[in-house]
Order: sequence, then C-alpha cells, then structure tokens
Amino acid sequence: MKHWRLPLLILVVLLSFASVGVAQTRYTYKPAADKMMEMGVWIGASAMHMTMDAADGLTLQPKIGVRAALEMAMVWHDDYALQIELAYVHNRIDALRAGAEYDVKSNVMEIPIMFSYRGLGIMRFNVGPVLSLASAGRYSNGIERIEFGRMRPTLGYTAGLGVELSQHITVDARFTGGLADTDNYFEGVEFRSSSYWATLGVTYMF
Repeated sequence: MKHWRLPLLILVVLLSFASVGVAQTRYTYKPAADKMMEMGVWIGASAMHMTMDAADGLTLQPKIGVRAALEMAMVWHDDYALQIELAYVHNRIDALRAGAEYDVKSNVMEIPIMFSYRGLGIMRFNVGPVLSLASAGRYSNGIERIEFGRMRPTLGYTAGLGVELSQHITVDARFTGGLADTDNYFEGVEFRSSSYWATLGVTYMF
C-alpha cells in the first residue's frame, strides 16, 4: 500500500502550511477578500453497513466503530467553505460461514473534499467526493492473517449536516458511500460487496 503514502504526505504538508491561520477563527479573523482559514479535529462514532451478492452461507455483521480526522477549511464571506479532511475510520465485522466465525478488521484512510454552505445560522451543509486511499479488510484464523479485500473503491461521495454549538464546537452527522462495488474474500468464498458509513461526531476548531 505504499502508493498512497505520497498523497498523504503532500496533504500533511499542506495542512502544516495552513496552520499559520489556526488561531484566527472565522469569528475574529477578517483578512482581505473576506477569506479565512479554520483548522480542527473531528472524533466520533461510525456505523457501517454492507450488502453483497450471492455468497454461499456467508453472513456479515458490521459493528459500531470510530472515526477520527484532521480538518481544514478555507471560508469565504462566512457562508461558503472548501473543507478538506484527513480521516481514519475503523470498524469490525463479525463474519460467519460453515461454522467458521472470525473478526474482520476494517481500516479506511479517507480524504473528503467538501463544499460547505453555512448561510443558515448555526446550520452547515457539506457535500463532495471522498478519496479512499487505503481501505483494507483483514482477519486472522489463528494461524495467519488473511486479506478480506478493499472495503471501499478509491472514489466515493459524502453528504452531511452540521450544527455549530459554539465558536469552537460543531456536531456533525454524515453519510459516506462508494461509487462502485469491491471484490472480497472470506473462507473460500469470493464475492462482490458495497458498503456505506453513517457517522456522528464532534469537531473542535482551534
């Protein structure tokens, strides 16, 4: 999975350059052209759902997981923003087939690039594409670790609603899905699946 390290490194460098505006929130900072920078951290719960084509005797039961992210936004006139996140999403899946039951660990590294509209008071609406640069699933049968396959295609989408509780705190609900199915494997069965995530979390803006 080394192919995704360079894009992540580039994004981290961009976030580092943007940190010069961290202490200047949209409540206090009004530079020329009414543009401003925001930066914060996002933490919350992630509920995963999977559907699959016909798979002989296979049952998958995703569990509630966690999502954490670094968030950066360029805001125009208080009402519009381009919001980028570097996020990690972790879920577990109880997989059962022919008496064999194992715990599949789903790990997704995603970069949402969202347009945010903030012109309705404390409400904000977010929508945009999602790049899933790493989205591996694996499980152990007690002897070796086995590849379950990708949990998402590279390109997906996200949409959500945020409520700004204070200058620093926003509650955010979001739906994220993929634009294609993925090829997966579990204990002798190969199948195609699609997944989506519903997340609920809190953002703290510095």
